[in-house]
Amino acid sequence: MNEEDLKEAMHDVIVRSTPAESMDPAHALNQGRRVRKRRRVAWAGAAVVTLTVGAVAGPTLIANLGDNGSTGPMVAGGGTPSQAVPTTATSVVPTPKSGSTVLPSAPTTRKTGDPWPEGQTDRTASAGPRAVRVGALMADLSSSVPAGFTTPNLKYPDGRSARWPQAQYASADGEQDYWEYMATIPVQKDNRVGRLLVMSTTPNGKPATSPCKLALTFWGSTGTCAVVDVDGKKVGVVTGGKGSDYDQTAAYRYDDGTVVFLAQAKKTDLPGKSPLTQPVFTTQQLAEQVTSAKFKISD
Repeated sequence: MNEEDLKEAMHDVIVRSTPAESMDPAHALNQGRRVRKRRRVAWAGAAVVTLTVGAVAGPTLIANLGDNGSTGPMVAGGGTPSQAVPTTATSVVPTPKSGSTVLPSAPTTRKTGDPWPEGQTDRTASAGPRAVRVGALMADLSSSVPAGFTTPNLKYPDGRSARWPQAQYASADGEQDYWEYMATIPVQKDNRVGRLLVMSTTPNGKPATSPCKLALTFWGSTGTCAVVDVDGKKVGVVTGGKGSDYDQTAAYRYDDGTVVFLAQAKKTDLPGKSPLTQPVFTTQQLAEQVTSAKFKISD
């Protein structure tokens, strides 16, 4: 064996006798820990990306799951529109053109259990715009009496005024919303007292009828009816029979459905007051007054 053969034999022995690196337990454990650490970093990075996407997409998804399928960006946990989040919707409250449901409006038909409108505790509007309207109606009625008559503020024995305005929600269940504005006043001549009443009813959705049939609907009026012409307007005037509360009642319906009643009586329920000897208005005057625009209240 020469020197070269000896070197090759010794190198072979050294290589074969060196232990494999992968068989070292400590080294294997360290390698596993490094791999696990790299995986955790990778997972954390993926989570950050997911959360970033979710922060943008989340509010839009919440909005898209709203009632009636309406779309629009809403801030999660809140109820106001978010302008910072881009969206394909054009409005938080879709218009009818988009085919989506709009926010509900006040009901137009009375249903059992509905609350009284405009914060009222019953049918009567004792304050607000409707009370103002009926107050103006009473003032207009007072200013309409012919010369020789007055409209004093007479009172009942208990202190109540005989001048009485009332605005009330008149719809029954299943009927279109409508209102009645009514004012009654005492009318005096000499020492005798009668009364006038005007009532303006807003459109109630009921079909038009004949002038006399309309006039006979006023508080169960009875008697004979005649149609009176006032510049082409047809007015029903009922002359009451015995026991009627009013001697005459005139009724006129406008094209928009507003109805006005004007009634007169020579007597009143004020104690100790003698009745008038003549009506406040003639039949023609009563018909003319009921068609006056000052008594028309359509809302």
